Amino acid sequence: MAEKTRLAESAAKTRKKMDQANRLINSLQANKVRWVQNANEFKSLKLRLVGDVAKACAFVSYCGPFNSEFRSKLLDEYFHADLLEKEIPVSEDLALTEFLVDQATIGEWNLEGLPADDLSIQNGIMVTRSSRYPLMMDPQGQAIKWIKSREPDLLKFDTILTLNNPMLKDRLKFPLAEGLPCLIESIENEVDPMLDPILEKQIIVKGRAKLIKISDTDCDYDD
Repeated sequence: MAEKTRLAESAAKTRKKMDQANRLINSLQANKVRWVQNANEFKSLKLRLVGDVAKACAFVSYCGPFNSEFRSKLLDEYFHADLLEKEIPVSEDLALTEFLVDQATIGEWNLEGLPADDLSIQNGIMVTRSSRYPLMMDPQGQAIKWIKSREPDLLKFDTILTLNNPMLKDRLKFPLAEGLPCLIESIENEVDPMLDPILEKQIIVKGRAKLIKISDTDCDYDD
């Protein structure tokens, strides 16, 4: 009787496992169509990735000086047509802001004071993703407010400068050597040629040290 009871319990457990397995198989089978569709979409996405990255790079490199209308024209007519002409696969409806930055980062930028409209998000991408230092035309003062909030060290170490500052050269040495952010305000049509080595990142490597020349003076440089 004890053996019979043990076998009955074992059979009941096995039947329960079979029922669970059947339910799982049936539920997975219902998702098969969706999985196949997702796999095909991912395969297509991989094929289009080269064109999407090229389009995003062109956007960051060339669209900065233009307003929303001209940016769209460059992206949709010129860059997109050029990729198609070269037979490079590219997404037809590429959302560049979603391609280049995630929603969590956009949320952080908004908390720091960057407006939530698409043009401002594009500008935020260019400022943070470009390899070059950005020049911001900011008549409403939105960009400078965002930058000061994003880089609190600007106020902490007093590294907000102007081109007409007679101590500009000496004031630049500190943030360059310490790897701190530096903001130069009120730039007009021309930039002091003294800044060219910095803007062009003409970094000199000597052993483990990095230097940059400002007005014939080698200054320490920290990335």
